[in-house]
Amino acid sequence: MSNLSGAKNWKSKDKDGHNLSPPLNGSGHTWHHSDELLHSIIKHGFVNLVKNYKGKMVGFGDKMSDKQIDSVLLYIKSHWEDEIYERQISISK
Repeated sequence: MSNLSGAKNWKSKDKDGHNLSPPLNGSGHTWHHSDELLHSIIKHGFVNLVKNYKGKMVGFGDKMSDKQIDSVLLYIKSHWEDEIYERQISISK
C-alpha cells in the first residue's frame, strides 16, 4: 500500500495459501530484521533465500540497483517511530 500499511488482514493467507504483504510502517515485523537481510529480501526475494519457499515475494535485483534498494529502505524507515527505528539500528550492527 502507498501508506506502507500492508495488505488488509495481513496476518492471514491469500486464496493460494501464501502470506499477505505485511505493513512496512513499523507496525509489522519488518523492523525485526537487519538492513543486510532486508536488502537481500528486496534484491533476491524469498524465492532465492528460503529453501522450498512457495510464496510470492520475488526479488527486484534485476530492476533496481543496490543504491535504489537502499533508498527504498530509507523511505520505509522514515515512517517508523523513533523507538522502532533505534531498535532496528541496534539489530543491524
